[in-house]
Amino acid sequence: MIYQIKPVIGKLAKKNIIKYIKNDNWITEFKHTSIFEKKFSKFTNSKHCIAFPNGTLTMYAILKCLNLRKNSEVLVSNYTMVATANVVKMAGLKLRLVDISEYDLCMSPKDLLKKISKNTKVVIYTQMNGRVGQINEISKICKKRKIHLIEDSAHAIGSFYKRKHIGNSGIASSFSFSMPKLITMGQGGAIITNNKLFAKKLRLFKNFGRKTDGIDVHNYLGYNFKITDLQSILATSQLKNIKERIKLKKEIFQRYLNNLKGNKKIKMIPMKSYETPWSVDIYFKGTKKVKKILKKNNVLTRYVYPPLNSQKIYKNFKGLPVSNEYCKNGLWLPSSLDIKAKDIDRICSILNKYI
Repeated sequence: MIYQIKPVIGKLAKKNIIKYIKNDNWITEFKHTSIFEKKFSKFTNSKHCIAFPNGTLTMYAILKCLNLRKNSEVLVSNYTMVATANVVKMAGLKLRLVDISEYDLCMSPKDLLKKISKNTKVVIYTQMNGRVGQINEISKICKKRKIHLIEDSAHAIGSFYKRKHIGNSGIASSFSFSMPKLITMGQGGAIITNNKLFAKKLRLFKNFGRKTDGIDVHNYLGYNFKITDLQSILATSQLKNIKERIKLKKEIFQRYLNNLKGNKKIKMIPMKSYETPWSVDIYFKGTKKVKKILKKNNVLTRYVYPPLNSQKIYKNFKGLPVSNEYCKNGLWLPSSLDIKAKDIDRICSILNKYI
């Protein structure tokens, strides 16, 4: 069975975890989490990194620490994981959906301008499958209108813009380390920011609103959003060979592209040299049928995220044609770091035969 994606932890991570457990450490968030935060901050060219239990809580924490009024609007791409929209509701704010560009599948600056109102206070920009998209244009729009820009960089570990890692264009960026990601903790997330005061707020917010562990003085409202040193060891170990992981992901995507580019019925959005794909996404009519055929051949795939406005909870949003077209006709293909070239070739052979 070839899985759509599975974690590849590596020998070093396993060795470091065993060593940590043998030494009877306290497991909770402590020194190793601090080490991971510093290393991830360095890798992403950011000044501050704060670890969280997952990528949903990272975005929630950013929104809460912006101290927004209840009628504030948050604009989100219609093509993203549902968590990106859910955190807006979770924070008690108003959601509006924005369409994507057909050239990069990220938020369309043109549609964003149509959706901005006097109540718009935040734009959450999703780097879909590691694609940078038109982040420069989005950033300019937000700066001009004094709107907070948050980057949803869950897919974008290893993607760069103007030689700087993705996630440095707005007030803060949210990363995910869940099972399928390039760096995985099983579950986990992090926020990067270059704003010292905002980083301080986030640290208070994730630690019950107290400045120091073990001293129960709470001058601020906060929660328990800490992780464990076990998770941080996993992530730090994977960071050590991050260049190799990035290289492998790019090679996997390129092999699929080379095999499928002759098929005019399949659309792939090529990756730029400075972008790193999270997975491999293809778009075509008849995904249900092909998905079943692949499964019969022991190849597991996954539908791409459905458009948010197709979900029952967000069905009142209309007029999002580009995302509705792509999201209803897309598949994520197998792209684990250890997938073999011969398996990619076999999968492509099946795709070319039935599409």
